[in-house]
Amino acid sequence: MEYEPMIIDNERDRRTAAWLIETYGEEAVAEAETRIAGARKAYPSNIAKVLGATLPEAIKRTENAAARQKLAELRRMLEGKGG
Repeated sequence: MEYEPMIIDNERDRRTAAWLIETYGEEAVAEAETRIAGARKAYPSNIAKVLGATLPEAIKRTENAAARQKLAELRRMLEGKGG
């Protein structure tokens, strides 16, 4: 299987990746990326599964300010396509 670097698409991915590296170390996380089975992509949540990690609840939640910012971005995108 070809190596695929970790995919970071959003703030939760960034928090998860940082927590995995802090908790398990860069080397263990990089090695886990190479062990992702099947057609799964190298998202931090899949790497956590390979490591057998249970993510803390604080990582799973997006802060209100970040959520509001993302909603505002999506609204601007939709408004741009409206006409």
